[in-house]
Amino acid sequence: MLADCGLRAMEIRGIKFLDVKDTTILVNGKGNKQRVVFISPALKKILIKYERMRAQYFKEVTLKSDSPYFLTYLGTMLSNVALYNVIIEAGKRAGIEGVRVSPHTFRHFYSIQSLMSGKLDIYSLCRLLGHSDISVTQNYLQSLTDEQLIAKAVASSPLMNLR
Repeated sequence: MLADCGLRAMEIRGIKFLDVKDTTILVNGKGNKQRVVFISPALKKILIKYERMRAQYFKEVTLKSDSPYFLTYLGTMLSNVALYNVIIEAGKRAGIEGVRVSPHTFRHFYSIQSLMSGKLDIYSLCRLLGHSDISVTQNYLQSLTDEQLIAKAVASSPLMNLR
């Protein structure tokens, strides 16, 4: 979800079960501002599996309808440290070494991949990330390498896209 939606750590931790719909998630962002992010079909499949596992694990417990979406094994909201530890462990299992792995790394990945796809403009990305100002989103552009910028330029070249 971090890689596919670009959420902040506090946002993913704060998602309530009722906030997750078929194709969208209602997110409470910084300053208690709400926004909607979209669930891709690939992410939806993963969430369905998670929801089945969650229901099975907590079958003996009555969870409130406004309970957090992601829970600890005790049925409480994940702490920031717990989320960070889950991500560190996932990085180890994926064989990622020598590179910083964190919730914000996923947010940065989402931003760069969205821009590199050529299908999302910076204003739309700004809104999806929940930034109040486009200049905050522009900070993500500064990490693009020359090779990434060239690839983006070639993909959007008017002459390269003539039919």
